[in-house]
Amino acid sequence: MITGSGKECYETLRTNQETYRRLCDTLKNDYNLKESRECTVEEAVAMFLETLGHDEVQRQIAKNFQRSQETVNRKFMEVLDSVLLLSKDILKPQPEEFQQINTRLLADRRYWPLFSGCIGALDGTHVPVRIRSDQKERYWNVRKQFPSMNVLAICNFDMKFTYVYVGTPGRAHDTKVLTYCAQEDRFFPKPPQGKYFVVDSGYPNRKGYLAPYRKTRYHPHQWGEGPPNSASEMFNKRHSSLRSVIERTFGVWKAKWRILKNEARYSLQTQCKIVVATMALHNFIRSSSIIDDDFEEYETMEEETLNPFDSDDVPENENTRYEPTGDAYMNGIRNNIAESIWAARH
Repeated sequence: MITGSGKECYETLRTNQETYRRLCDTLKNDYNLKESRECTVEEAVAMFLETLGHDEVQRQIAKNFQRSQETVNRKFMEVLDSVLLLSKDILKPQPEEFQQINTRLLADRRYWPLFSGCIGALDGTHVPVRIRSDQKERYWNVRKQFPSMNVLAICNFDMKFTYVYVGTPGRAHDTKVLTYCAQEDRFFPKPPQGKYFVVDSGYPNRKGYLAPYRKTRYHPHQWGEGPPNSASEMFNKRHSSLRSVIERTFGVWKAKWRILKNEARYSLQTQCKIVVATMALHNFIRSSSIIDDDFEEYETMEEETLNPFDSDDVPENENTRYEPTGDAYMNGIRNNIAESIWAARH
């Protein structure tokens, strides 16, 4: 896989050969991943990537690599720990990211300069989890009908994750998760003054978070009924297109690492670590200058064909902690953008 068919390497390890070599070197030189007498760093990383990429059981990995299951399990945990160290450096906004305008946003006349304050997209997604029977009620996702963890993530317009919070039971409402993270997590990247993340209508339109107009057409499939016929509808259509970056990011992340689609065969703590590790790998691959087929596919995918990885429009209820601070401020920003888009339609 290192020196042979590039196609085989990509299909097996979910990344191309050069990026794979860089990953091995990075983990070895910077994040304390060591080789042992029976297993090189390259082989350990390959076993780890194949496990994540194909949701393989360790018995099959042991057969593929002609190693004992004990070796496969031990090396998996060693690589996982090393990638988690990498995640601390790669799963966060880069210096000056919130002050500089992203070049992709700047180059798109649909969004610039109307959405000049936007610094990324925020949303929640659900990952299936294997839990004990006494935890099933807490983690049961009523809408999806399986036990899950609610993963809150932020991405930038380069389709890289800049923040993640994992482990919340699937029953938790997205707004409640965001409120907790914004108030309690010291690593949460709070938007600077005048900046905001775009969010879907499952979140309130409050300072730092620009949501669409509720009870107004929004999702791509709704535009088959005809073009926008009001400022709020036109805003929603443009907002939906801009916010689709988080759906594309979730899409390529889940498509590449198939372990995220099923209940992983590990403890809940390890499952949380796997979610963070796959996001770190996602960013590492994206940061490579080499073209990646999975990213290429989702970058060019029509918005109408994207899978709805985001939460559906869910009304607020008595169980949702709602902080109204800044609503009038963000309503003003939203109305100004909507009026500008509507005025420039001809």
